[in-house]
Amino acid sequence: MKRFAVVVLLCLCCISTGCVKQEKQGTKEKIEYAVCRKENLPKELVGRIDEQKDKVFHFTYSMKETMYYVIGYGKQTGTGYKIRVKSMLMDEDHIYIDTNLIGVPKSRQGEGGSCPYIVIKSQNYEKDVVFL
Repeated sequence: MKRFAVVVLLCLCCISTGCVKQEKQGTKEKIEYAVCRKENLPKELVGRIDEQKDKVFHFTYSMKETMYYVIGYGKQTGTGYKIRVKSMLMDEDHIYIDTNLIGVPKSRQGEGGSCPYIVIKSQNYEKDVVFL
């Protein structure tokens, strides 16, 4: 009986120490940002947006200590779309940007087309960006 208890105890020790998984839970903090109007953007950035606006896209554009985060939703039927920034957070290594496109009623979808995009301006943190 003692041998059985010793074997069980050794097995439990091996199992509990051999399979320890530790996850690092990094804290994410909010980033201060501003949504920019087209007329306030650098001309080179406006040109790059105009080249890509028919497609879905996202990219960054830096100017010294300022970073522009650009997200486009491609060609849409209708006009009046809005883009909402759900969150903009950062951790040690990354910046996370989550946006969503707010649609228009079906009655406005027949009125031509548009290429909605948003430009978010913030400090240049020199981190990789994850567009969600």
